[in-house]
Amino acid sequence: MKKAWSVVLVIVFVTILLGATAIGVGYLTGADLEQVYLTLEKSPVATFILRLISYWEQGYAYVQQLVEAIPQFFAGLF
Repeated sequence: MKKAWSVVLVIVFVTILLGATAIGVGYLTGADLEQVYLTLEKSPVATFILRLISYWEQGYAYVQQLVEAIPQFFAGLF
């Protein structure tokens, strides 16, 4: 049990260290979120995730529009 707690403490320490490093780098770069978003937009995976987040923020209206469009899409196929 003592070894398990030491592993937990190491994980917590590394997490705090990484967080402090990220905050420090953010302040060194001017904490410009626009630059972060521009960098993320270059990555297709990050772009996909950012789009999912924006759709989530828009609520279920987008999903409802998609669900309503599905029967129309399949009706055009047959």
